Amino acid sequence: MAYEYLRRDKEVRVYDPDSSQLQGIAEATTFEEAVSAPLIVLCVPISAMEDTCKKMAPLLREGQIVVDTCSVKKRPLEWMSTHFPESVQILGTHPLFGPDSGKEGVAGLKIALCPARIEQESYHSIQHYLHRLQLVTVEVTAQEHDQQIAKSQAVFHLIAQVMKQLKWASQDISTPGPEAFDRLVRTVQQDTDQLFLDIERENPYAAEWRQRFIQEVLSLDKELSDSKEEPPLSSRDHA
Repeated sequence: MAYEYLRRDKEVRVYDPDSSQLQGIAEATTFEEAVSAPLIVLCVPISAMEDTCKKMAPLLREGQIVVDTCSVKKRPLEWMSTHFPESVQILGTHPLFGPDSGKEGVAGLKIALCPARIEQESYHSIQHYLHRLQLVTVEVTAQEHDQQIAKSQAVFHLIAQVMKQLKWASQDISTPGPEAFDRLVRTVQQDTDQLFLDIERENPYAAEWRQRFIQEVLSLDKELSDSKEEPPLSSRDHA
């Protein structure tokens, strides 16, 4: 999605280790050429981030800006800060939408920004570009981002994955709420299994909130199972 927007008014270079993904892309290039750009946008799986950073590091030069787009921010920013030269600027971002939710346009959608090591002029220039696309920018620290996303995206993806395993789908007999929820769940279920695993494993706060959610479900289930049936109204009236 980033490619489709950037190519409209920017000169871009595109690299993917899977050459089949570059079919029909005129801007396809080599890894070395791609990382020589003044601004590099990393759209790689979270689990591949550290190895990608190590591979990029020797090729980077002073003043370049590296922007990541991972759904988790703390560990990717730590990897970039550790492996990249100090003269390289780093900005963490997380577009809070996907190809399905943004297919009709991104105006009004949100993107989280985590400035890690970036000059104010560069940061404001990127903000200005995002605002031109009518995106809503939300500035947070990497820790704040991961704590909040663990309670929203990570738990929602967990529910979607469970429903996928159970092969649950919309029913003919339903109400508008569950039908709307099912539509949202199906968009998430189209994501790759790798994305689900990365969101759950690489967010340092996801395991805690998964367990809290699961424990609350189990507690509620036990409460429902253990509850005794209320006596008939007539019995209570004569008690």
